[in-house]
Amino acid sequence: MTGLAPAVPDAPGGGLTRADLVGGDDHTLSERVYRSMIRLVMRGQLSGGAPLRIEEVARILGVSPTPVREGLARLEATGLVVHEPRKGFRVAPPLTAEQFERLMDARELLEVGAAGLALANGDPAFPRALGLALAAQQAAVDAYHDRTRDQEEHDAVWAVIDADLGFHAVVFDFTRNPFIRVMANSLNGQAHRVRQAADQGISDELEAVTEHRAIVRAVDSGDRAAVESAMRMHMRLVRMRARRDITGQ
Repeated sequence: MTGLAPAVPDAPGGGLTRADLVGGDDHTLSERVYRSMIRLVMRGQLSGGAPLRIEEVARILGVSPTPVREGLARLEATGLVVHEPRKGFRVAPPLTAEQFERLMDARELLEVGAAGLALANGDPAFPRALGLALAAQQAAVDAYHDRTRDQEEHDAVWAVIDADLGFHAVVFDFTRNPFIRVMANSLNGQAHRVRQAADQGISDELEAVTEHRAIVRAVDSGDRAAVESAMRMHMRLVRMRARRDITGQ
C-alpha cells in the first residue's frame, strides 16, 4: 500500500513540482507525464475538479507542452481526467459506488469470457506464456516487498501494476480477437479510477498472485469450465477487496 499525501487546493497544476516527473530514460516524456499524473491523482495531491492547464503543467515539470498534451489525452481515456471544450482538462471525481459496481460487472464479463476463449483456441503456447507472466508478476511483488529505499517505492509499485496487467494481457492476446483487446485496454485504464477511489496504489498484490496461480493451474488442466471458474472467482475477490478499500468495510 502506498503512502498518501493530503489533497491540495484546486489550483492550476495542483501540487505539481518538477520533482513529480517520475521515470527515467527508458520512458518517453509523455509516458513519464502520464505516470506522474496518475500517481498524483491516486495519492490525493490533485483533488477532484482541479484544473490541469497544459502550459502550466509543462512549465512546472520542465517539459514542452507536447508530452503533457499527449499524457493528458491518455489519461482522459482512463477517466482520471476529463476534457471540456474551452475549459481544458481537469481532474475527474472518483468513481461513485454505482459506477464501481458497473465497472466490475463489465470486467467480470470480459475477463471470464476471454479466459474461456483463450483456452478453447487450443494454442499450446498459451499455458507457457501465462506461466511466464505469473513468474514475472511474482518477481515484481518480491521486489516490491524487498525494496530498501523510499524513493524506490513508486517504480516498484508500477512494476507490480504492470506485471498484473501483463498477466491479463496474455489472456486477451490468446483470444486472437483484436476487438476484445481494445475493450480490455479501455477497462484496464478504468482500473486506475478504482485505485483513485480507494485513495491508494496497491494493497492486494499477494492475493492477486495466489489467484493468478489458480488460473494457471486451471489452464494447465485444459478444462474450460475450470478456467472460467478460476477467473470468475478472481474477479469477484478483486471486487470484494476494492469495495472494502473504498468503503473501509
